[in-house]
Amino acid sequence: IESVLGASVPVRTRAWGDVVSIELQDGQRTIFSFQIARRSALLEPPARMPWIDVPLDSFADLVAGKMIALVERGAPRDFRDIHALCQAGLIAVERCWTLWEQRQELAGSDTDRGRARLAVETHLMRIVQHRPLTGIAAAEQRAEAAQVRTWFREVFLNP
Repeated sequence: IESVLGASVPVRTRAWGDVVSIELQDGQRTIFSFQIARRSALLEPPARMPWIDVPLDSFADLVAGKMIALVERGAPRDFRDIHALCQAGLIAVERCWTLWEQRQELAGSDTDRGRARLAVETHLMRIVQHRPLTGIAAAEQRAEAAQVRTWFREVFLNP
């Protein structure tokens, strides 16, 4: 995939955990990306939907994967995604951590929640330093960022 796409547009490939991200670049900017997961451990078998003959991860596996991304990578979108799932009432904070732990155990990886919480807290501090609220011009975006950061500190990172 990388060589075919790279013939037309610059491509950057990154990997973390079971995920490989292929990103199409325009200068220093990513203009499109998609991820391919090589699952080493699944909580539930993938499901096939009637409209597409591609196996899709279960909701539990999607959340577990997002939790692994949050702990290992800690990108702003990882924080927004977990926050949105919890705020929408689709999953509870404790269930997020349980799914992370189950996936880690199946993969033979570290299941220490204390270290995982420290990693998430460190990622959050990096984001706060890199993009302080005062540097967010739009009031609505600034308020949303403040709310997500506060929720992570006060709810998500406190058992």
